[in-house]
Amino acid sequence: DPKIGATGRGIFIHKGRDKMVDPEVVAKIAEIRQAKGHKARQVTDEEIVERLFFPLINEGFRILEEGFAQRSSDVDIVYIFGYGFPPAKGGPMFFAENYVGLPKVLERLKVYAAEAKERYTTNKHYLPVDYFEPSQLLIDCVQAEQAGMKAQVPAGVPLVDAVLDFKKKQAKGGSKL
Repeated sequence: DPKIGATGRGIFIHKGRDKMVDPEVVAKIAEIRQAKGHKARQVTDEEIVERLFFPLINEGFRILEEGFAQRSSDVDIVYIFGYGFPPAKGGPMFFAENYVGLPKVLERLKVYAAEAKERYTTNKHYLPVDYFEPSQLLIDCVQAEQAGMKAQVPAGVPLVDAVLDFKKKQAKGGSKL
């Protein structure tokens, strides 16, 4: 569309109702892959979801940890209404605790963090990234869950909120749950 400065070029070449992948795009991908020393591999749908949503969930834990939000539901509301997170999943924090499980989120983040670190320490073409490094609050929540704290949390209260409240009380000098 000339009104918006579009050239008609993109990933696809459109001819009428048909479209095909632009061979120049495929060639550019191969060129970048070769320059970075990256080997193509199959990626599962599950891995795509994990690599997209687990850093987002981790960032939610960091937001809580740093005091920018008080409750996990605050993070969920922002992601649902501000960024279009699927409302049926309840927001990223709810999704992590109730659909995926915090131990799995932590375990997979550790795997992806190790892969990312190996990639950027052995290949100068990659920049360091920390979005896969698990937040301390996530680690604390998993430890609390494994210690049986979830059974002590009142119904309807997310574990992350209970752990966060517990950490705040500890910081003030109290240690009761």
